[in-house]
Amino acid sequence: MTVRRKSNWYIYLLAFAITAVFVVMAIAAFKWYLFPDNTQQVNGSDNGELTDDFRPTKEHNFNLIAMLSDDESDLPELFTLIEYNAVENRMIFVPIPAGISIDKEERNLSNIYAALGGEGVMSAVEGAVGVKCDCYIKMDRSSFCEFTTAFGSVEYTIRKTIIVKDGTVTDTFNAGSSFLSSESIFRLMMIADFQEGESFRYNVVGELLAETVNQNFRSVDSSTMDILYRLVMENAETNLTETLYRAHKAALLNTVEYGSNPGEFYIPYGEYTDDGTFKISDNSVLSIQQRAGIG
Repeated sequence: MTVRRKSNWYIYLLAFAITAVFVVMAIAAFKWYLFPDNTQQVNGSDNGELTDDFRPTKEHNFNLIAMLSDDESDLPELFTLIEYNAVENRMIFVPIPAGISIDKEERNLSNIYAALGGEGVMSAVEGAVGVKCDCYIKMDRSSFCEFTTAFGSVEYTIRKTIIVKDGTVTDTFNAGSSFLSSESIFRLMMIADFQEGESFRYNVVGELLAETVNQNFRSVDSSTMDILYRLVMENAETNLTETLYRAHKAALLNTVEYGSNPGEFYIPYGEYTDDGTFKISDNSVLSIQQRAGIG
């Protein structure tokens, strides 16, 4: 007599169900690895970190207006267009005369800031030199010194002995090479009377800013760059956003890695008109545009 054994089909079904659950859980856990997100940036990571396949393009170029005042409540006195050319790994500092000729009633950039704020200054400089500005940053003495201290000191050759009278404090900067603190850099750029005119002063400003980058940029890593970004956001007036920062961070890190003396400066030339405004030469405007990667 043949005895039929009971079927254990339900046991196999239960085992299959349990196995399927584990497979689904494993796929969900490692989805990022098994099925990469097709929207991920190919040219750099989503958070702006530098990747091996990163290649800078013109999309990574940017321009900003940097303004400097003595006190936070003071109007800015020093204006600098900073052109970052990511493709060529260059950061060009272009001091802009406050009395630049623009198509507005408030012809002085300080007055434009008082009336229209930083974005008004951006618009005025854009109209004068034909270079679109992505953001502005206004620092005072305190925020500037804190930022440059985090960046590093600068070795600079002073061409002649200079006496700087800053309120009740008098400083003597002897001719020759010396390491300048952030406070000394500020005093030279903002307070020193070089007696050789505005163009000579702007050369000193350009040299100091360019050398600050060339002597310290190589030591900047991703975390340091984030610290510098936070210092700007917490201590300066700016319309810089984290989105804009992250979009260009990889390019800046690429310049740290591969750029050789990326800091440069350019002094616009032209002439003062009868109404006291400074008219930049057309050829100088063209030079500014070319350095920004336009054309």
